[in-house]
Amino acid sequence: MAIKDISPSGRIILVLVLLLSVTLFGTLGFYLIEGWPLFDSFYMTLTTISTIGYGEIHPLSTSGRIFNSIVIILGVGVAAYTFMTATRFIIEGELQNMLGQRRLDRKIMKLDGHYIICGNGRIGSLVWKEFHKSGKPFVVVDSDPQALEILEKEHIPFVLGDATQEETLQRAGISRAKGLIATAVSDVSNVYITLISKELNPKIFVLARAETEDSIRNLKRAGADRVVSPYLIGGQYMANIILKPTIMDLLDLAAGERNKDISIQMEGFKIRPGSLLIGTQLKDSRIRKDIGLVVVTIKNPDGNMIFNPPADYVFQTGDILVCIGEDDALEAMKKLSNG
Repeated sequence: MAIKDISPSGRIILVLVLLLSVTLFGTLGFYLIEGWPLFDSFYMTLTTISTIGYGEIHPLSTSGRIFNSIVIILGVGVAAYTFMTATRFIIEGELQNMLGQRRLDRKIMKLDGHYIICGNGRIGSLVWKEFHKSGKPFVVVDSDPQALEILEKEHIPFVLGDATQEETLQRAGISRAKGLIATAVSDVSNVYITLISKELNPKIFVLARAETEDSIRNLKRAGADRVVSPYLIGGQYMANIILKPTIMDLLDLAAGERNKDISIQMEGFKIRPGSLLIGTQLKDSRIRKDIGLVVVTIKNPDGNMIFNPPADYVFQTGDILVCIGEDDALEAMKKLSNG
């Protein structure tokens, strides 16, 4: 591997190792050849490789002068490389980039229950923008530095690396993540990402992108909890806009799509401990009369979906209420369900 291919942190380590090696080499050499004390040997080495030129602190023998010539050649070379490395860091801003990446790494280390979005292409960028608007914690992983430039400008956590590698996913906090979204262009890459993520965190929810029906089956075999084909969904969506326009308008509401002709939205609310709704029947909750919402569906903690729930349904902790209403009403419902 060429020196230019070494990472910024790697070049810093290399410089320190070279300086330490030459200093140790010179100190031991003067100590063994001339019999000087260790401090005098170290001081002579330091003045030699720094090219200060204070002169010999003790008279040198012929062997000592030959050795000193070697130290001068090595020291000048190391000093020149150190100077070039420092200049490159200053001119190209590599030090700033490295420190910025370390800040990002520390930020990612603090995340818990977050989502990992693998790939910042057309699909991945749409996903993280929606997550960003909703306030969900997430990290974006991509191997293309140019694809991550916009994230750096927006101060959004990201990891530069190959998502099919364990080290990259570990840097993204895979062990603490709640979910992973594999949006790589290659279906093979998404299969690898799914396999590795499930191995590193068996409980993680994996949503994967697929191009073909065969890939959908392969991704499910690899452990993906849900698989989405953008082309298949896109085709069905376009057809249903013509065939089932009213239903598609309702689905747009559920997805949070804004329509200037429609002032209502659809959203789900989880009843959390401490909510006044717990133990209350739907008819007594006055959700429709006082707040102005319509409860369309209730998903109970067992996973059962109750469409058009009956008036005597009793709310319990963990119920998820899917409601339709205006923004103010949805905000009021959010406070009520949170307790």
